[in-house]
Parts: sequence; C-alpha cells; structure tokens
Amino acid sequence: MLKASTLIAALIALILVQLPAVAVGDRGNNHTYVQSGPDGVFYARCIPTDKDGNVGRIKIYRVEQDKDELIDTYDLYPNAVVLGWSPIASKVAVMTVVHERAKNWKQQEELRFSIGGKLLKSYTSADLLAMGADEELSSETGQRATYRVGTCEQVPGTNEYDFIIEIKAGVKLRFDILTGELRKPRK
Repeated sequence: MLKASTLIAALIALILVQLPAVAVGDRGNNHTYVQSGPDGVFYARCIPTDKDGNVGRIKIYRVEQDKDELIDTYDLYPNAVVLGWSPIASKVAVMTVVHERAKNWKQQEELRFSIGGKLLKSYTSADLLAMGADEELSSETGQRATYRVGTCEQVPGTNEYDFIIEIKAGVKLRFDILTGELRKPRK
C-alpha cells in the first residue's frame, strides 16, 4: 500500500509535468526582475513597460543601510544584465543583452556596454559573427549570433576589468568595461 506522502509527491510531479514550460527571456512574458552586482553592493532593477519587447528601464542602485541609493538609469528592458565595478572610474559598468529583432537579423542589436548612465558601445549579430560566433535559428529568439553571457572579471595583474562572453565552447571574448571595446589578448 502506498504511503500518503508518496501519493502526494506523485500527484505534484504529475501536475508539474502538465504545466507549460516558460523559457528564460521569453519575450511574451516580460516581468520586473532584479540582478545583483559585485559583492551584492549594487543591483539592477529591470522594469518592462510592455508585455514584450525591449521597452522599459534599468535602474542601478547602491545598497544602503536604510534606503537604497539610485545610481544610474537606462531606457531599455534587457533580456539579461551583468554589472561590474570600475575602481578606475568609480562607476558601475553594465553589460546588457538586448535580443532586439530587426528586419535584417544581422543588424539586430545583441549587446550593449555602458558605464555611469552612458552608452559606450553596442554590438549587432553581424559584429559577433565577425568575431567568430556561430549563427542559430530559434523559434524563441529568431535568427541571431550565438553566445553565452559570462561575468565581469579583473584583468590579472591590473586594476582593470572586463565583461566576458563565450562565443563557442572554450572561446571567450573580453570587453573592456571602461570603453566597451573588444580587448586584444595580452602577450
């Protein structure tokens, strides 16, 4: 005879199997979300103004004792955001995944790099393909360059930092957080 707890667990599993899966970044389900940054001192609050698309705001906050301090605001709702801190500029840097759709998919914006509330540089699918990324066709995101978003890392032996993406297994690109430019490998 089955125990009641086993029967309940089986019923819950059956219900969960029947629920539709929602992909991360599914553009038809925009929702407000928070992404923490370096050491949990900063965070991004990403707020859509529509149920799909990239219209909205990113608000960057510094965590304080009583009330968090608004640092920067960007007019965009991102698929993903990575924060970094620049000790050189004393500002929060932001790598934003855009996944914008365009008539010519190679011209659609994919990545934005910003610091201190100002856009530094953006990259299209064509830019990422030229850097060695492959292309993919997805029912969710359409045709685009493939990449995986990484983190913000310190350049060894320096006070500089880079945002990292991976374009193929083991192939990483580093972007300077102060300029948004692709960093050439050090020799």
